[in-house]
Amino acid sequence: MGATLKASKKSGRKAAPRAWRMASDDLDRMFTLVQEVGQVELKFAVAEESHAAVRTLLEVGAKRIRTVYYLDTADLTLRGQGVLARVRGGQRPDSVVKLRPIDPDAVPPALRRRDDFTVEVDVTPDSFIASGSLKRRLRRHAVERAVHGRNQLRTLFSDQQLALIDSRLHGVLTVDDLQPLGPVEVRRTRPGQDGPGRGLELQEWIYPDGSRLMEVSTRCGSADLLQTAAQAKAFLDRHAIAQSGPCPTKADSTLDYFTRR
Repeated sequence: MGATLKASKKSGRKAAPRAWRMASDDLDRMFTLVQEVGQVELKFAVAEESHAAVRTLLEVGAKRIRTVYYLDTADLTLRGQGVLARVRGGQRPDSVVKLRPIDPDAVPPALRRRDDFTVEVDVTPDSFIASGSLKRRLRRHAVERAVHGRNQLRTLFSDQQLALIDSRLHGVLTVDDLQPLGPVEVRRTRPGQDGPGRGLELQEWIYPDGSRLMEVSTRCGSADLLQTAAQAKAFLDRHAIAQSGPCPTKADSTLDYFTRR
């Protein structure tokens, strides 16, 4: 394992000009974390001038449209405690409580063993971060009923999810004291297996004022990180898809958007 990790780091530094814009020390830390966690989501933010081009290129597969809300206070108390609470309506509604950043070694064993808890490293050309997510499937229209006040917000979360949130709120607030920040319309498209960009996913986040955030992403295991990153970057470059510079995550962009308003 030590030799493999060392080789990966060495290859990663060589690949940096093609797939990453991180400093050498950051690449080393990223590869170490990825080896420990095992699961990676690679994310590439698309520059505004390439939105139309990437949409034409990749919007040829099954499309899923969802309505997304984050729950927090006006001063983002929950995010400040390293927690994101997200609910998605539309097709296959669900709720997710995400701990971010997370130290994989500090996750309680009972939580790590749960089938509905996943630990993953998000990697962009500029940064990386590990997070742990606990997901719950919801009934149809559950999100709409809760965010419009017909049901309590806590009905969207399982007991385990509520315990994670409450542990960070320290009894000062409860889930029902949080505000639904949204909605954002999210369109997700996965190209067909025979088309260009197979294995990639296009997400387009559309805000109430018409502004948009677009991201191309793909998931892989730690052993495939180098090859997957190189292939994804080459695909974007080959089709002249410009990437935006360092930018906030989709969650941070959404939370900041609605709290500013």
